[in-house]
Amino acid sequence: MTEFVRAGALYGFDELTRKLGANPVQLLKAAGLPASQLREPDNLIPYQSLGALLELAARETGDDTFGLHLSTGQGLHVLGLFGTYLSRQDSIVDALSVGGKHAHLHAQGAILTLNPATKGQTELRLEIVLAETGRYPQLEDLSLGMIYQLVRDMAGPQWHSSRVFFRHPPPENGRDFYSEAFSCPVEFNAEHNSFFIDRETLDKKPRILEGLVDQVIFTQFEQLKRDSEHDLTPLVKHAILGLLPTGDCNKTNVALCLGMHAKKLQRALDASNTSFRELLEETRKEVAETAVLSSNMPLTNIALNLGYADLAVFSRSFRRWFGLSPSEARGNQQV
Repeated sequence: MTEFVRAGALYGFDELTRKLGANPVQLLKAAGLPASQLREPDNLIPYQSLGALLELAARETGDDTFGLHLSTGQGLHVLGLFGTYLSRQDSIVDALSVGGKHAHLHAQGAILTLNPATKGQTELRLEIVLAETGRYPQLEDLSLGMIYQLVRDMAGPQWHSSRVFFRHPPPENGRDFYSEAFSCPVEFNAEHNSFFIDRETLDKKPRILEGLVDQVIFTQFEQLKRDSEHDLTPLVKHAILGLLPTGDCNKTNVALCLGMHAKKLQRALDASNTSFRELLEETRKEVAETAVLSSNMPLTNIALNLGYADLAVFSRSFRRWFGLSPSEARGNQQV
């Protein structure tokens, strides 16, 4: 089964590649990724293509730490509006728990877990199914490094782990950069990709990064922003789309993603002669039609990704919208 990752995972790729003397467009082409596909961070690209691209970039630039270098410019903003949602949880441990539960929204086949350790420490462990064979060390570096930066965004730039572990062997060149990037000792040939977080840090409320929502909207939805100067509905629908699979898609959380109070959001929707319920229904209907008629995704998966408890509930909504069940609609497409 092909697994996918958001194109936002390559944030900073073009700039870093050029800085190191390589042509990013040629590298993307060699990895089978059209440059145009990366213009929208929410586009999905094959996870394996990302892994191959990072290994190719490391070879072409001569930088054995390419993936880790790329990760240092990433963090909450790379996750889009979901990142703003994480930053508004009650504590960092809550944010990481939500992130682990819904890691597939950014990268399918990435498994993030929190495991109690000794001396008031918790181990944050990252498993990447695609990298289990050891083929993509740059992907492991990028992924764990990005999560580390995410914790730093929430805890503050002074935070660092006591120790970081990587499954892959140390690089031939650039080993010192690992301890520099993480500000702590780094061990290789470990059993897992992981790092430790102290209990005090986990219990803190995440920092609200100034301008994070504006940055996300600017980098990802500039056209939506222009269209939404007097009408927030395009941004609200996009936020709904991002939160639907989490099961936590409600007006309060959508408002948090957009950096406003739920009452302010309600007033804005009233001014546009719509409501959160109407936009939720509209977004679900649009996604359902595309997913059922234009993909081979299992119907149960579609139902869960739309925030329904099970296929039966989704089927009732689909029949109300289109006059037939999802299976009947898909069957008609195949006739």
